[in-house]
Amino acid sequence: AGLRARAETGDLPSILRGLVRAPRRATATGNPGAPGGVAELMTRLATLTRDEAIRMLTERVRTHVAAVLAHGNPEQVSVDRAFNQLGFDSLTAVELRNRLNIDTGLRLPPTVVFDHPTISSLAEFLFSTLAPAPPSPEEMLRGALERVGSMLTSANGDGEAIRSKLVAVLQSGLARFGAAPDGTDRPDTVVDKIDSASDEEIFALIDNEL
Repeated sequence: AGLRARAETGDLPSILRGLVRAPRRATATGNPGAPGGVAELMTRLATLTRDEAIRMLTERVRTHVAAVLAHGNPEQVSVDRAFNQLGFDSLTAVELRNRLNIDTGLRLPPTVVFDHPTISSLAEFLFSTLAPAPPSPEEMLRGALERVGSMLTSANGDGEAIRSKLVAVLQSGLARFGAAPDGTDRPDTVVDKIDSASDEEIFALIDNEL
């Protein structure tokens, strides 16, 4: 069973492939734990808060654990009880790892269940591995300006009036970072202040001004 599980995910060494008949490899969309596949999982993670994402991953891991242990109801499986207390051994640990590999698109080590011995800790680990990195202040500001530019392009008749207001807003923002409106006043200081600005300060500028 362990060899078949490894053959299903392509982890079986070539020297052992003649020992088992490899089943048809499950597709991401056919995995009951991952409706829509890996792409949908990544898309959902990008739209969730940290707490929401961890809750979602916890439920996915618990669903896989219940399937491996042949529990009819995933809610019967404690998310804080150690895997070895739930009845896991080396073979079921490999089976869970293989399921998670298909579900997430990762290549998790065989020891992942022992390194993160509860459903909760394993979900936290998956979040830290899968969650997209937060955008930098420069990326956030650039993205906001690009969106504003698109809005100006599609504006009907009021483009100049909106543009004048935006220029005033941008000049006010530059002044906050110590720059003159023409951009010639202490450029190095301005760059330093932008680089040192926190995410909250950048968001405050966009939220309050734009």
